[in-house]
Amino acid sequence: MKYYAQEINKYFLENRQDELVHVAESRHTLQFEQLCRLINFSCLRTIGNHLTAAVLVTGPSSSGKTTFSKRLSALMEEDGYQCTVISIDDYYHSRENIHRHQPAAKKPDYERLEAFDVAFFQEQMRRFLNGEAIHLPRYDFQLGQRVDSGRILQPSHKDLLIIEGIHAMNPKLTEGLQFARTIGVYICPFDSYIIEGKGEISSKEIRLMRRALRDTVHRASPISKTLDMWPDVRRGEEQYIKPMKQYADFFFNSSFEYEICILKTRIEEAAKSLTAEELKKLKDFLPLHLLKEFCDCNALTIPSDSIFNEFYK
Repeated sequence: MKYYAQEINKYFLENRQDELVHVAESRHTLQFEQLCRLINFSCLRTIGNHLTAAVLVTGPSSSGKTTFSKRLSALMEEDGYQCTVISIDDYYHSRENIHRHQPAAKKPDYERLEAFDVAFFQEQMRRFLNGEAIHLPRYDFQLGQRVDSGRILQPSHKDLLIIEGIHAMNPKLTEGLQFARTIGVYICPFDSYIIEGKGEISSKEIRLMRRALRDTVHRASPISKTLDMWPDVRRGEEQYIKPMKQYADFFFNSSFEYEICILKTRIEEAAKSLTAEELKKLKDFLPLHLLKEFCDCNALTIPSDSIFNEFYK
């Protein structure tokens, strides 16, 4: 879908932005309802008293995988499942050992499957599928190693594991694991914004803005670092994430019509603190001149379970 700047701006100029939020969030609600029906239909075909199914969630950076997974978990629990969200990021090898698992790489590549301890992940999943309780890890990015998350996953009669991450749908990750059902979900903001006669802001550029703001607020990481990492992130997406589309059972569009005005306002403000060199790099990745075609907006009232909260608050 393509959104047009003139139409988006009209909502803000007429102080009707709440209507725009309602339309966008309603589209997401409909997608969640469709996905929940798909999961339930798939699991109903399972014979037996015990069910352990897995939803494998992947998509490029800043698509909203984390918040999406939490919301899906809450919805499926209403249908009687014991849901657990598992992040593949928590299975990274320790920072000091990542390069050892990538002997052919010139430098550690955090986008490759080899950066993750697949053997440990599979061992934990096999034990859980065999009826054992497992202690889920948490990756401490400051320490650069796994630590105990304090979460114990105890099997029940109706388990749904929501496994999210860039390699969640990679067949090598779940090879040999006997889940009753697996459902692959590919999430991405697929839509773009058109400025008639001037150009377009793509979903890739939306994701860059999302990531820059999220990392600044939630990961204490400056925009300059996001810009430095972005070429490697994009390369990893092309090599490791887009090919996973073929395994998807459901495509979730995480675009919001209203987000462009929030993103552009905060990016323009953040850009004021960049050096001349950093600003040039930002302009290489993002058409700042096109952002000026959209209304400014610092705050909106959006639902507490909105995926956009991952980048907004």
